[in-house]
Amino acid sequence: MKGIAPLVVAAATAVAAFEQVVPSPWLGGGASSALFTHSPLAIASNPATLGLLESSSFAASACRPYGLQPLDRLAAAGSWTGRSVAAGGAITLSGDSDYSEVSLLGGASFRLARGLLLGGSAAARRLQISGYGTASGYSADAGLVYSPLPGVYGTTCIRGLVRTGLGESGDPACPRSLDVAVGVCPAERVTAAVGLRRREGFGPEVSLFSGFSPVPAVRLGGAMLTDPLRFTVSLSLSVSSAEISYGLSHHSTLPATHLVSLCWGGGAFRPEPIPAGDHQEGPTEVSFPLDVNAATEEQLQAIPGVGPVKASAIRAFVLRNGPVASVDELIDAPGVGPSLLEVLRQYLVVP
Repeated sequence: MKGIAPLVVAAATAVAAFEQVVPSPWLGGGASSALFTHSPLAIASNPATLGLLESSSFAASACRPYGLQPLDRLAAAGSWTGRSVAAGGAITLSGDSDYSEVSLLGGASFRLARGLLLGGSAAARRLQISGYGTASGYSADAGLVYSPLPGVYGTTCIRGLVRTGLGESGDPACPRSLDVAVGVCPAERVTAAVGLRRREGFGPEVSLFSGFSPVPAVRLGGAMLTDPLRFTVSLSLSVSSAEISYGLSHHSTLPATHLVSLCWGGGAFRPEPIPAGDHQEGPTEVSFPLDVNAATEEQLQAIPGVGPVKASAIRAFVLRNGPVASVDELIDAPGVGPSLLEVLRQYLVVP
């Protein structure tokens, strides 16, 4: 498929064809934003992040990359979250009658140990260019997500680890890249990360990302990437299990990219903050195990990994749904994922 770029961007600049277009408003921060995923659309950046999602969910998005209508893109993704395994898939459609691209992606994430997730995915890609015909190719990605300390997170992903050629052109079906990022959650609903991406044929890309949620229903994010210099901002509003997000990416030489997405299922990853030094005496003041149906928010906060937000969500879930018959029912409470549920089983009981 030689000569793809000039055809795709004949109405503007060929530079846009070489810029990666993300499927989610929350992935515009490059490698740094892949740590704190908000929907199953993140499978396109790192399949291991599926294991971070707190519940099964579905998302759809639309974007216009760099103001170029011929590159309009639609994407949809879904995920299923189990106790130690998560799986998901995604489809991406873009282009018009002159140029079109279809990508199918499927993957899974496995919890190897507490704070360690391994993920893998496989993708099929089909290109059609008027006058040049069609071509198909396949690739596979691998990723890790790890948390060496409470409130500290890291991720590594190799895209195009295994790949075929794209038709008979000799071009790879997926450019190979390495993403590495580390981040922290210094306080409830505050995140920050730095990332490094090295793509085949390009120089290193450094990214900085920060996120803030002033109230549980609102999330704000901002990122800077270089080189070339780019800025992205993101906003999400949620009601119950539905969330709508908008992202704007400003490029130093190209028009802006606009993205919008909808997510159902409330599966976003809400990291626990770095423990405060003056809160260590909490667990010694509480006698475990606790009656899950009678535990107060203050008592729940004495459980490792449960902060004020999740304690409030757990208590509200119990009050709203009546006495639970098993601690396992808490998997349906907002903010409780498989890893936290394993911890809750150690500290909560149903008498």
